[in-house]
Parts: sequence; structure tokens; C-alpha cells
Amino acid sequence: MSIFQLLDIEKYYVVGRTPAGEEKRLKALDGVRLEINEGDTVALVGESGSGKSTLVRLMLGLEQPSNGRLFFRQTELRQLDRQARQAFSREVSFIYQNARGSMNPRMRVGDILGEPMLLHRLCNESEVRQRVSALLEKVGLSASMLDRFPSELSGGQVRRVAVARALASEPRVIIADECVAGLDVSVQAQLLNLLRTLCTEMGLTLVFITHDLGVASYLCQRTSVMYLGCIVEQGPTVELLTKPLHPYTRALTDSFPSFDRPLNAALKGEIPSPIHLPQGCRFSTRCPDVQEACRHKDPPLTLHPGENRAVACLFPLRVEVGVT
Repeated sequence: MSIFQLLDIEKYYVVGRTPAGEEKRLKALDGVRLEINEGDTVALVGESGSGKSTLVRLMLGLEQPSNGRLFFRQTELRQLDRQARQAFSREVSFIYQNARGSMNPRMRVGDILGEPMLLHRLCNESEVRQRVSALLEKVGLSASMLDRFPSELSGGQVRRVAVARALASEPRVIIADECVAGLDVSVQAQLLNLLRTLCTEMGLTLVFITHDLGVASYLCQRTSVMYLGCIVEQGPTVELLTKPLHPYTRALTDSFPSFDRPLNAALKGEIPSPIHLPQGCRFSTRCPDVQEACRHKDPPLTLHPGENRAVACLFPLRVEVGVT
């Protein structure tokens, strides 16, 4: 069953006007098509500025698309009434990248985790402390954390509390924005194992925003690669990372550290300005395989013949082993 369905989503921001009086638009998203089904674990991967966080804000209903349609369980998100919106806020939880900054520093952990339970009337006030203690145990923390403030927690502890808060409303969908970035490798591994276990045991749908391909390959079954506001390739994570079809995906995988080869900065240059998009394919200014047709035609995201993947490239890479 479809949870989210995004049809030709565009999001732009007016950032000024030209001397002729026309609007100058920053295109954060440009024609995104994406479907997320019940139980999916999906990674959104791309460089900073690719549109990942903007896409998530639209999926959470924090902003409205400039064009296109965004459905949640077959109902357009912007058409949800007050009751349906409340149900949506319970069913879809968000884990912030800045976990500590997202918490009220004056509230204790017990109150932070108990607030969603009371807001959605999941239990009586007398039951909150017991439920919060059980929730802390589920994410690997002791009940002694109940009376601590966020400032008294370590980086790993506060991230676990953030995961617990996302689970407090008993959601069906969790959206996480770089929620393990900046942590020690050992702590990061603990959180990834926790998220993976929770998704399996609770049957959660996970949308995970990351620039780390290692995290995507470990945690998510499917991956969508974003570049300059568009999805340029999507499909099963293992196939996408081992046999990429788009030159941008290949560049990301070549740049990822590995023990068996030297680190290779395969992608030169900076991502172009979303205010002045390149003519034709938006990756043509950085693509090592660019051809003349790429500078004139912007390829749509289409299914690749014989592959369970979609790619936005006029000349996709060959997928035979050892051939690119």
C-alpha cells in the first residue's frame, strides 16, 4: 500500500526580481516523482543543496509544493482536514539532525517523551512515566534518564532520546534527516543497528536522508539519488551502488572511502546555482561523459530497460560487470 506518492513536485522560492521586473526563482525541487510503500526503507542521497531536506519538509506538510501533487495514503496532503492532520502528525514522526537543539532545554527527558503520548491521548497521565521508562529501555537507555535535562546527555544519548521521541506517538512512518551525522563511528553503528532493529520489529516505514552511501547501503533497501532538485536515479540500494546507471551515482560511489582502493575525488567542480540552472541536463557541467545532446535536452526519469531502476540520463552507463 502506498504511503507517500509524489507527482511532479516543484518547489521554488522567489529571491528577487530581474531589471525587467520578472521574478528570480530558486528551484529547490524540479519535477520530483517518488512513491514510498508500506514497510519501505528508502534513502535520499545527494550532495548539500540537492533538495533532500526541502523534499522532506514538503512530505511533513511543513511547506506546500509550488506545483505538483503530494499524496499521503491516497489523499492529497494539502486537503487533510484538522482531524486527519492530527492523525497524520501521529502517524509520521521526524528525527532531527540537530537532536539536542530540537529539544526544549528546560524540559526533562521524561516530559519530552511524555508530551506526544499526552498530546495524542495514548495513555492517562498516571501511566506516562511507566510508558516512558519502557520506551527508554527500547532504545537502550536506563530509566535514570527520566529526570535529566538534554544538556546532561552525551551525543549518543541525546540521539537515542530523539529516536525515542519519534517512537512516542506510535508512528507508522519515521523520517530522519542525517540523524547519525557527526557521531563517533562506534556510536553511529549503535544507532544504525537500533534503527534497523526497530524497523524490522515494528514494521516501520523509514525515509532516511543522508550523504553517506555506507549508511544508505546498511539501512535502506531502496535509494533515490538527488542532484540539483531532481531524482537522477532510483532503485534497489545494492544494485544502484554496485552497478550505477547515472554518472553522478558513479561519481558518488567512487568518492566513497574504501579499504581496498585509494580515495578518489571523482567529481570535479561545485553544484551549479539553482537560480541559474544549466541548459539541458543539469549534470552536464560536471559530467565526465557529457555529449553534445546533453547540453540541449533535460532527460526525464524513466525506467531503464531490463532493470528494476529508473534513471534520468540520455546515455546511461552499461551495467555489465567490469564495464562502465
